[in-house]
Amino acid sequence: MPTFSKLLVGAALLILPAEALKAHSTTFTKSQVNLNSYTFEQYSRDFGRSYTAGTAEYRHRAALFSQAVEQVHATNARNVKEGRSWKAGVHPFMDWSADERKVLNEGYKPSSKRSGGKGLALLNTESRAGRSALAMKMNSTATLASWTEMTSPEVRDQGNCGSCWAISAASCLEAHLQRNGVDESVRVSAQALVNCVPNPQHCGGDGGCQGATGELAYAYVRDVGIPLEADMAYTAEDGACPKQGPGPWDGVHQRVRASGWTALPSNKAEPLMQALVQTGPVVVAVDGNNWFNYDSGVFDDCGKDAILGHAVLAKGYGQDSGKNYWLIQNSWGRNWGEEGHIRLLKHENEDEYCGIDNKPKEGLGCDGGPEEITVCGTCGLLYDPVIPHGVRIESGSGSGSDSAVASFGAWKPDAPASASFDTPAAAPAVQAWKPDAPAAPAAANSEEQAMDALLGKLRSA
Repeated sequence: MPTFSKLLVGAALLILPAEALKAHSTTFTKSQVNLNSYTFEQYSRDFGRSYTAGTAEYRHRAALFSQAVEQVHATNARNVKEGRSWKAGVHPFMDWSADERKVLNEGYKPSSKRSGGKGLALLNTESRAGRSALAMKMNSTATLASWTEMTSPEVRDQGNCGSCWAISAASCLEAHLQRNGVDESVRVSAQALVNCVPNPQHCGGDGGCQGATGELAYAYVRDVGIPLEADMAYTAEDGACPKQGPGPWDGVHQRVRASGWTALPSNKAEPLMQALVQTGPVVVAVDGNNWFNYDSGVFDDCGKDAILGHAVLAKGYGQDSGKNYWLIQNSWGRNWGEEGHIRLLKHENEDEYCGIDNKPKEGLGCDGGPEEITVCGTCGLLYDPVIPHGVRIESGSGSGSDSAVASFGAWKPDAPASASFDTPAAAPAVQAWKPDAPAAPAAANSEEQAMDALLGKLRSA
């Protein structure tokens, strides 16, 4: 198993106020668990549950646990019979019902207007010479291309909020701050996105813990910025956005901004691979409905059809015992999967492993979206890769020598909307996606213009 770094990823909505649905930080050694003799009492201790024996809740959760154990055994028996290389095992959702698990994949809604082949330009960005120790780890046989040397924030347990759209955006911001030399202890406030990003067209939900899009998150980071985790900690629930002064963050010392974001070409593997090597981790949308029992190995249990509703962080790709895989960091705590990660099978012709998402309104859509979309890649991960750029910390004092820190003034909500994803003054040069193609500015498309028009309306409201 590869050495993993620690990045934040998505979260999703849980609606029942039960002990099982709370986020817990307990840790234990999964490899020491003997599933044949593993009891509900042991499970409750390992995962920090505090059910009262003899209650209806206790009996209900114990029954769910027993069913989950049987399912894990059956999955492993099938995998051995069919020659699959991954294993099922103990995980944090063994006492959750099917409905409770389902909502874990309904928090992220990627764009429903992707072209399927065309996309914005891939950035041509580099770290400052001598500043970054976060080099890409690639060996001579190219069996691993992954940001495994990055020391980044620990995997979060998403709790009971459908905020994976916010947490995945924040995690990618943190990764790119670190790539630019910012200290690994700096954490970005996903809660600020949950509390403050408007979603009037119900893109992926009603906003906050009810879901939104990565594009809305990055538009807000571009135009307003968000504070650090120390100034607004994650609570796994909706909260009020500060409204004092001309902008919501006048009282904080620092805020995180981005020049914009790049939507990589949809349903294409090579641009994602190139971005992972050249630029860093990328937020992708997936169908994670079959992931719950995953414990280790290269997961190959996603069909071609996929309902995209969960955001995760793609960190690299590699090969294990002849099987190619994508390295993905999830948001279901370190006691799930390979220390919070999953390795997804990477097909030889990933672009051609395509199916249909026939329920985009459940996972994807804004009001008026399409009835179905074509999605490619394992679990649909190639459909909507999004990566921020020009990520930096702005300080009110303007102090500090780090190039990633700049001064800022008060946010002006009546500022005119930009005609593209990038702020004209701050946008770095971009490179059209072609190997070794010359740098060229990315032209605005209809999706960009629609997003900026929406933001302009929000500012004037």
